[in-house]
Amino acid sequence: MRHVLWAAFAMSVVTGRAYAQSTTIAEQLFNEARELAKANRWQEACPKFEASLKQDPTLGTRLNLATCYEHIGKIASAWGLYRESFELARKAGDSKRRVYAQKQAALLEPRLPKLVITAPAKPPAGLALQRDGAPVSAVEFGIALYVDPGAHEVTASAPGFEAVTKQVTLVEGKTETVVIPDLTPKPDIGPVPQQPNTDPSHQADHIPPPSVSPMRKYIGLGAGGAGVVMVGVGLLFGSQALSKNDEAKKLCGDNLACSPADFDKGKQLISDGRSKATLSTVFVVAGGAAMVAGAVVFVTAPRARAREQATGAHIVPVIRSSGAGIGLVGTF
Repeated sequence: MRHVLWAAFAMSVVTGRAYAQSTTIAEQLFNEARELAKANRWQEACPKFEASLKQDPTLGTRLNLATCYEHIGKIASAWGLYRESFELARKAGDSKRRVYAQKQAALLEPRLPKLVITAPAKPPAGLALQRDGAPVSAVEFGIALYVDPGAHEVTASAPGFEAVTKQVTLVEGKTETVVIPDLTPKPDIGPVPQQPNTDPSHQADHIPPPSVSPMRKYIGLGAGGAGVVMVGVGLLFGSQALSKNDEAKKLCGDNLACSPADFDKGKQLISDGRSKATLSTVFVVAGGAAMVAGAVVFVTAPRARAREQATGAHIVPVIRSSGAGIGLVGTF
């Protein structure tokens, strides 16, 4: 059987490169969002804070997004982020941010709208509820949940039943209830008959006992050896990252709060440490994937059909818009 085998470690290299870029992208998005917020352009700032948080979920970005949501009226979303930030700050020992998040959440709580969704009296099998396209779990039925003010859509569906859609508009400090009625069964049109496929051309070909090709075993050993080397390089970079981090802590303290005189040096040490840590992650992940891929290639040993060409493979570069790596292409 012919097929193209892309080595798993090539994908890992691409993933590692994307991870290395995420911190930089997050910082750029955060800075743009902050400028928009300073100009009171909150509607434009929130999506950029959201994108920055997705790239790098830091506590500071989370708090800024909560403030942004508060300014555009999404007070339930803001409250949720403040509560999350409170817990993260508590675990991190950041008392200033912990107190701020707790205070903001407490101020918002009396203003929060609540929505109660009541399930049908006779729920059919496979009942699925959605609010604004997001699933609503069964444990949420009958509970007054905090939801952002404004218009919302609740949909109920089940296999073999007509879907039901309800519209509701929530205002601050008020509770609304959406009652889902019993669903109406769809008209029974009966099963659609299907003719069995008796075309001989679609029957599976008889495959004679295959012969084992040794080429893939050699490839597996090579990939595994390369993985061991890459893991070793990754561990070396990891050791260097720890060293840079220790130097930064000696200079600026455990909280990395540098004095003005040491700020530039401390910032450089922190940046170098992150770079080394990123390279360590890339090489360790890629090396581990290479070893796994090598083991799989070696153990599964390809088989070739009788009268087919001999097995062969070669390494080729893999170049994509999100990164680059290497792959194995061959006939096995």
